[in-house]
Amino acid sequence: MTADFTMEELHRRLAALDQNLAAAADRILEGGPAIAERQRQVEVLRLRSSLLRQRLIDAKSTPWDDIKASLQADWDGLSENLERWMKDIDKDFQSGRREPTL
Repeated sequence: MTADFTMEELHRRLAALDQNLAAAADRILEGGPAIAERQRQVEVLRLRSSLLRQRLIDAKSTPWDDIKASLQADWDGLSENLERWMKDIDKDFQSGRREPTL
């Protein structure tokens, strides 16, 4: 995240992530064989997003500077997992092993 990492920006990014993960989950269900692992990965990402959103809600009365670093670290970790998942899907698709899910 950039220096303008704010509570509002994190809310916006989590909402966008949740929409994209829901769409990915729907596409996975439309896929063929070997979808269970991809579905599990989407559910893990959705759970991490949900936990981060709950932390953000719980921290509303906490000064932003007191929680910013922790929330940003959680967001960065979630983003890295999402990027890794997308690269795995791209690699599988390029090798012809699976249908694209995103």
